[in-house]
Amino acid sequence: MKFIHTADWHLGNMMHDIDRTRESAAFLEWLKREIEIVGAQALVIAGDIFDVVNPSNIAKTQYYKFLASLLTTKCTNVIIVGGNHDSGALLDAPAGILDALNVKVVGSINNREIKDLVVELNDSDGNAIGVCCAVPFMRNLELEQFYKSSGSCDSRGSNENAGDATASGEDLLKRLYADVYERAIELREDRHIPIFATGHLYATKLSGRGSEEIENSTDVNKGENAIDDGVREVVGMLGNVDISVFPKDLDYVALGHIHYASMVAKNPKVRYSGSPFVMGFDESNCKRYVLAVDVEPNTVPAVEKIEVPKTMRFEQFKGDLEMLKSDLRNLEKELIANPMETYVDLFLTSGEFVSLNEALEAEEMEKHFVVKRHRISREVLRRVNCFDDCVESTKQYTKEDYFRMLIASNVQENDNSEIVKNQYDKFISLFKEAVAKAHENT
Repeated sequence: MKFIHTADWHLGNMMHDIDRTRESAAFLEWLKREIEIVGAQALVIAGDIFDVVNPSNIAKTQYYKFLASLLTTKCTNVIIVGGNHDSGALLDAPAGILDALNVKVVGSINNREIKDLVVELNDSDGNAIGVCCAVPFMRNLELEQFYKSSGSCDSRGSNENAGDATASGEDLLKRLYADVYERAIELREDRHIPIFATGHLYATKLSGRGSEEIENSTDVNKGENAIDDGVREVVGMLGNVDISVFPKDLDYVALGHIHYASMVAKNPKVRYSGSPFVMGFDESNCKRYVLAVDVEPNTVPAVEKIEVPKTMRFEQFKGDLEMLKSDLRNLEKELIANPMETYVDLFLTSGEFVSLNEALEAEEMEKHFVVKRHRISREVLRRVNCFDDCVESTKQYTKEDYFRMLIASNVQENDNSEIVKNQYDKFISLFKEAVAKAHENT
């Protein structure tokens, strides 16, 4: 059988307050055409359909209109599982109606049994073409409750596999995949059709963009070099899953959560499709894909990476002031020749400290792009008077450190450190007074 594997749409995303409605609408129109061109019999969406648990009406309308549009195609099966950004309850709410349209939704494992996670896929003539183990994102507690509940039977209908209190998150996850696979084998019987699974988690040993960057980066909310790809950390063992969790005889595993296309442990059967959209400026040069998967039982699947066309452009430029100016001028020339809605992130990483807003004002005014963010690296900031006295490069920043840096980054080069220190003493005193009053009033 042939299907499209995609994930991490994050409909409704407003990265740096950018309205991406038109971009997501263009992708959905393109995806429908690709489904028809490829001749896909199924569409598999491996989580994070929405960007937040309470998405806007616009985002929900796009989602439902797209699903309805597939009725005019030969794609007779849609499998959707929830991700860590999704509300499982919201996805599951219309599941009964969508099921009548051959759209199988598993928003969460709550109030479900093993048999509810295994779906038979059929062609337009009603012939079975595959079996999917539709496993959504789940937290450790949800997985523990799933196996403790009286309804969470194994594939034989018994409660022999009810979880014990000492099992780790990864042990339970491995048990879950073993149970759904066993149920899938029973459902398949002796028919020569493939069995594949979904998942939304962070697997280890990824190949592709950013593997070393992710391992070496600091926390996304703390370090200036942290990966800016919108990936929320998943808690517990589900955030560090080894490939051994998945039964080796599965014919394919369609994963979501990581935003770039990747294989797990160099296994061509276990893959992330990546997000079709840029989720952070640092991944602006990373190509976006959906995967066309042609799979047969006991055979290495044929996987084609189909590049998603850009309808919005994101650029991140790094370097000293002259490099940033040059990059902006070159970008403007490109956009004059090939117009596209474009947003830019500027990062002063070398050279002398300057106020980027002022130094680049002429390069940014009335241009075919919009600069959404100006940043200055710690190394450049250290060249500002008194910065070394304010913040040691090896320690974590405190609220007072940020006040010091804010003052230091707004002074002129000819200001001496005594002026800066006086300003700091004045503002930090006001800050402490305001905090004290706030505590008194709470």
